[in-house]
Amino acid sequence: MKKINLEKSVVELTDDGIMNIHIKEDQDIELNDAVLIVDAMGKLGEQKKYPVLIDAGEFSSVDKEVRIFSASIESNIYTLADAIAYCNLAQQLMAQFYLKYNKPSIPTKVFADKEEAIVWLKSFKEK
Repeated sequence: MKKINLEKSVVELTDDGIMNIHIKEDQDIELNDAVLIVDAMGKLGEQKKYPVLIDAGEFSSVDKEVRIFSASIESNIYTLADAIAYCNLAQQLMAQFYLKYNKPSIPTKVFADKEEAIVWLKSFKEK
């Protein structure tokens, strides 16, 4: 398992081929943080695409610019699909809003259970 520890997040390529973006507790992710995350994904994955699990710590959030950027093609250059795992109602509502209004450019689904998210992501792994 390889990982890069950033100020507000940890980006990790797991042994089963899932890129995991963990947003640390009590962090507000801004556009520059999202750009750093994408750069870390490229370094860890050697510029290849992976299914991505995004899990947010308690009381963490992302701002509007991050949601717009995250839905774009340019932010998903290393992403096959996104699974967003939430841990509270506020995160669930934000993730559902993101799906409905920002319309991500790649397959994206919201999960309460991280293990279900991983099962779904494994169906996108490159052969």
